[in-house]
Amino acid sequence: MVIDVHCHVGYSARRADPSIERFSFERAGASGSPGFDSYLSPRLLDRAAWYFVKRWLGIDPRLGRGDELDRRIEAVNESHWSAMPGVDRLVLLAFDEYYESSGRVIGMAERGHRFGSDLYASNSYVRDLCRKRPDRYLLGASVHPYRANAIACLEEVAAAGAALIKWLPIHQNMDITDERCVAFLRAAARLRVPMLIHYGGEMSLSRQHMEFESALPLLGVLRTLRSAGAMPTVIVAHVATPSFPWQPRRHCLAFVDAMINEFRDAPLYADISALAAFGRTGWLARFARQRDVQAKLVWGSDYPIPVLTSLFWRHLPRTERRRLAAIPSWVERDLQLKRALGFDDAVFTRAATILAPAATHA
Repeated sequence: MVIDVHCHVGYSARRADPSIERFSFERAGASGSPGFDSYLSPRLLDRAAWYFVKRWLGIDPRLGRGDELDRRIEAVNESHWSAMPGVDRLVLLAFDEYYESSGRVIGMAERGHRFGSDLYASNSYVRDLCRKRPDRYLLGASVHPYRANAIACLEEVAAAGAALIKWLPIHQNMDITDERCVAFLRAAARLRVPMLIHYGGEMSLSRQHMEFESALPLLGVLRTLRSAGAMPTVIVAHVATPSFPWQPRRHCLAFVDAMINEFRDAPLYADISALAAFGRTGWLARFARQRDVQAKLVWGSDYPIPVLTSLFWRHLPRTERRRLAAIPSWVERDLQLKRALGFDDAVFTRAATILAPAATHA
């Protein structure tokens, strides 16, 4: 079974739907910006990256937040998610809000604000999407560890069949060494729910806490949990790579070395999502040549991040580049590009063996 472990859901101003079954901690949708099941912040929509993403998706970049933009996003998602014959399942990702270290939630970030949430997608809404197409979608939940009832929330989404939990520390504010994060990881191990944690560079959402960019503190926490028999399955997004070739790479290389050596027999993996996008293509070509690294890799697309083809893969035959560029679904194109680059079949099927059993065997 081929599963994309990294597929985002996000609407600009989707109101909380009272007609769907809701998790107890999301009765009114977002905590920081009540009344929403999903939002994109005004600060986010001002970023140049999202202007170009909208253009590449065929969405008028002049559209502001609201129903018209959301209808267009929904239609584009359907076009990409329904035309992927090589893909069996997508893990659709919820995304929790920004929490201060004190535990206070901050809702959507307005223009000019330093801290806040650029993206929110409720677990309740994403679960409903997955229930409508259980043959195609799996719930990727998101629970911030600084929530007062974080462990109870984790237990609730796990009972609902969550395939994994998604964190983005540099945006959401998560210090992996904080006792609340460590307790959450222990609970995830007990519940057999994997963690998908983004380390390394970030180009789409605001980089609010760059002190949490490196994956090396995570390794220290996992050493302690492993020695206690309480280490969860962890997938590090994007193999902890930096955003651009000129940025320091030593933390990424140290993570990769630990993953394939010290943690060779431990449930520590990395996904190759977003590596077909501008800035990271060199890393994708590198990992395609490293069989020892591939033994620890999982496929993900990071949709709706664009998939580059003709500009960066000159070593592929021109006819192959044209074939890839003609694939309408970015998810399918990402899959086929990485197959063409020589990644092992196991990279694309490994997720079926490491995601939460309740999700993959439902």
